[in-house]
Amino acid sequence: MARLRDHPWLPAFLLGTLALLIAHARVYRFLTDDAFISFRYARNLSHGLGLVFNPGPERVEGYTNFLWVLLLAGLDRVGLRPESAAPLLSLAATVALWALVAREALRRPASAAAPWLVLIPALALAVTRSVAVWSSSGLETRLFELLIVAAAFRWKSEVERQDEGTPTVPFAALLMGLAVWTRPDGMLMGLAAIGGALLWLARRGHFDARRFTLMILPFLVLVAAQLMFRLAYYHEWLPNTYYAKIGGRLWWSAGLRYVGAFALEYALWLWLPLVVLGARRRVREGHGLEPLIACSILLPHALYVIAIGGDHFEYRPLDVYFPFLFLLLFDGARALARSPRSRLVAALWVALTLLGLWELPWQSHRQSPGRYLAGFPGASADTPEAARFLDPDRDPLYRLPGLHAIAAAHRSLLVAATARFAGVRAEEHRRFFGIESANARRLAELIREGRLPRDTYVAMPCVGVIPYVTDLPTLDRLGLTDAHVAHGPFARREFVAHDKVATMDYARTHGVELWTDPRPIVHLTDEALRRAMRQTRDGEETWYAADLGAGDYLLARLPLGPERVARRMPALPFARLDDSTFVEPYVRRAIPALRAALAADPADDAARRELASLLVFRGEIAPARAVYRELSARRPGDVQVWLRLWWCSDRLGEHAAGLEALERALGAARAAGDSATVRGIQARLANDRGGRTSATP
Repeated sequence: MARLRDHPWLPAFLLGTLALLIAHARVYRFLTDDAFISFRYARNLSHGLGLVFNPGPERVEGYTNFLWVLLLAGLDRVGLRPESAAPLLSLAATVALWALVAREALRRPASAAAPWLVLIPALALAVTRSVAVWSSSGLETRLFELLIVAAAFRWKSEVERQDEGTPTVPFAALLMGLAVWTRPDGMLMGLAAIGGALLWLARRGHFDARRFTLMILPFLVLVAAQLMFRLAYYHEWLPNTYYAKIGGRLWWSAGLRYVGAFALEYALWLWLPLVVLGARRRVREGHGLEPLIACSILLPHALYVIAIGGDHFEYRPLDVYFPFLFLLLFDGARALARSPRSRLVAALWVALTLLGLWELPWQSHRQSPGRYLAGFPGASADTPEAARFLDPDRDPLYRLPGLHAIAAAHRSLLVAATARFAGVRAEEHRRFFGIESANARRLAELIREGRLPRDTYVAMPCVGVIPYVTDLPTLDRLGLTDAHVAHGPFARREFVAHDKVATMDYARTHGVELWTDPRPIVHLTDEALRRAMRQTRDGEETWYAADLGAGDYLLARLPLGPERVARRMPALPFARLDDSTFVEPYVRRAIPALRAALAADPADDAARRELASLLVFRGEIAPARAVYRELSARRPGDVQVWLRLWWCSDRLGEHAAGLEALERALGAARAAGDSATVRGIQARLANDRGGRTSATP
């Protein structure tokens, strides 16, 4: 640390990077619904109910962060609730990670001519969106990263001491073991680091089996202890979440899109040459073990992430790479800055790197939609926000020639990944949590009022804040906290980590009373309510709704039947969604509510579409056509809008206008490459030109 004494300005600048990191983290501060699964386990443990999701005899390891749950349970025991403790722990771990990286940079050989280079790793951490994002969330991500990075730094030191024949305390293996307790990925990373060190020592002829075994003994003991606990308590070799999310299935194409989007978003192409140069520099300085351990940890893990299809969250498993890469980036800049001219080149390259780390991630935040859209932008591709999101022409930097192609490729990969619900952005999780929190509070109010029994058994696909706040017995429809669903077959191949689903028969035999979607309570302007109405009308699924007042409905399927629910919940009169006693008053209320929503937000095309649909339902074809005309002007590539405009025109007897709408639908379908729809529209055109009456599209 002599460099700090040699350059009195350096501590202030280093602390400035920490302040920047904390401020950046504050921009992205959020809690995710998934974190409340662990919170419920922690609370149940602290209250003496065991490490279970639903108190009772059935035990399921529906979490993958054993140490995190234990820490939160301990803090809950002394009065600090998990939802308050988790953000504090993550921020503390972020500060500790920054300190580790800054300290490691300061231990590198100094550059007398360019001492400012030592700021590079800390400054890069501060401007990186992913580092800021995972400074909160309520998940164990940052604690895991801290343990892995600290273990790697310590492991390098311990292996070098064994190479020299110097005794050392095996602290690195303890940290590796705690990392395994924090996330299962730690097993792969720990074994990879051990393998890299073994190779290093063997090649140098300094491998001592007895001493090496003692070095890794804490790791082996902690891993064995967790495994024995899992077998004894849950009767499984692996966490239930493994079976629910992966279950042995590999998805290389999805993983490549996920990692490819990450590499382009953070401009890895720009600064990877400096990382390689830095690795060579460390080898020449006699510290080749360090890049070897970094590669041993990161490369197998990256291959694993690709193999399983990536992760639901934006770059969460990849975030741990940044501390290692930024240190090597610093080494590369040191290697480059050997003369005044090369120091200028190094400074410019580092500045471009920092800009590359910042620009696309910041644009993704700035252009984030102001409303919740599931799987944005890929699974919400038909929305105006998705059509504009990260368009290279909107970016002041990436609209430039050459960079435009990179931004377009990144956008394409991100759309493909999020269409499978991989790489979902923090902004989306923040908005979804806000919706779920409001649902949780309303359900808790129904319980306090006695309208919803406290022991109501519910099934839902997002078992975070709602079960945590309401304390209702809950069946996880995606199987994270349900062993039967997790060990069942994959029901589909559509979404990363979301393809195992409970069946209605299983819910019925399990005694589930209310089967809900992610948002149990919906407003009368919500498209989810109309979708449920259509499904009920068409015989696909049977949905019921209970009017809660203020335009809100409790929306659910009733596995045990409406009679059972009526007896159990007389204060919640559920009506079937195709029953005229529900439909007619609902439509009378929904149309003015949708008009009011459009007046408040003229860009809400979802409300506009729903308004037109309800006008058709009421037989008001001319007003519906006027709304569809507005939609067609706003969404000229939407085939379904043109088809509905054709249908309305045809019903009103305006044959020429209908044919024009069909021609526009045909052009949109051809542009989308939808050959089946093209054939269908061509048949309709032939039919209409022959003068025959059109059916509903």
